[in-house]
Amino acid sequence: MTAPGLPLLRRLLPQATPWQYTLNLAEIPRGRLRDDYTAASALAARRYPALYGAARLLIPPAWQPHLFAGGAFAVYADCLADVPVHQCDPAVFHAWAEQVRQGLDTGRAEQSFLRAFLYTVQVLSIDHADVHAALAGQAVRTGLTGYATEQDHHDHIELTVMPGARVMLAACRIPPCHRNETAMRLCLDAGQRWDDLADLAADLRRGFLTIPETDLLHFHVTRGDLEAGRDTPAVRALLAHACGKARAAFDAARAALDDADPAVQFLTRPVLMLTAQGLRGLEHQGAALLRPSRLWSFRLSPTELIGGTLRTLHHRLHLT
Repeated sequence: MTAPGLPLLRRLLPQATPWQYTLNLAEIPRGRLRDDYTAASALAARRYPALYGAARLLIPPAWQPHLFAGGAFAVYADCLADVPVHQCDPAVFHAWAEQVRQGLDTGRAEQSFLRAFLYTVQVLSIDHADVHAALAGQAVRTGLTGYATEQDHHDHIELTVMPGARVMLAACRIPPCHRNETAMRLCLDAGQRWDDLADLAADLRRGFLTIPETDLLHFHVTRGDLEAGRDTPAVRALLAHACGKARAAFDAARAALDDADPAVQFLTRPVLMLTAQGLRGLEHQGAALLRPSRLWSFRLSPTELIGGTLRTLHHRLHLT
């Protein structure tokens, strides 16, 4: 779900470090490659304008070009994979994925943002295996209609999200370690569960149900009940159960994040904090979650927002 963040983006960017200066700090060679990184940055900005503006303002400038190159790669892959089931042509994704694989071997690509990404992979020594795993994970999403069990949801995070997260951590020069990966996985799981609930109605129209079939059977609810938006006690109980699992995921993510490196906390805590406010709103919607809406529902907790913001700023002070 993309936030309508263009007004925020326009307010933030005048205060951000000049783009050419960030390219200097990241040691991006002058010439076409700088245009490639600018294209990658623009792609990320179009997809997530609010997050892009915040990143330009707060992320260490030397990180930004490589972070946006990795982000552009992830955004483009997501756009190819995130297609309604009845319109999905896996061949389109697989053809692009083959271009990426060839680019990893040759360092060349036709797409400007992809050339930037390949350069980031090269100069930061990002493991090609993580890039291949990220492509394989996105391929799993093409034509996916839902999860049979809760384990399938867990496997979805491991296969489709975590490889890309490892690439992004490497793009920020954050060394891999068990506690960082654990925190990232739990934060991504929490964020995915919020996104699943926020986009439940839209995903159903696309032919994708994010609530496991085993949960439907337990509450005696059918997929047809959800697609029709039926407001019954069983449907409300199922949705409350899904919200409860999301709440537990957020609690686990916060606990794990406290043990992660400051850089990981800085990157993930703001998103976790904001999506938690979104979950608070979703928990009060009941069967309204099955009705399409263009608006996000937030119930803000000033205590959580202030505390999370102060901790984020504290970690920012320790980053170069």
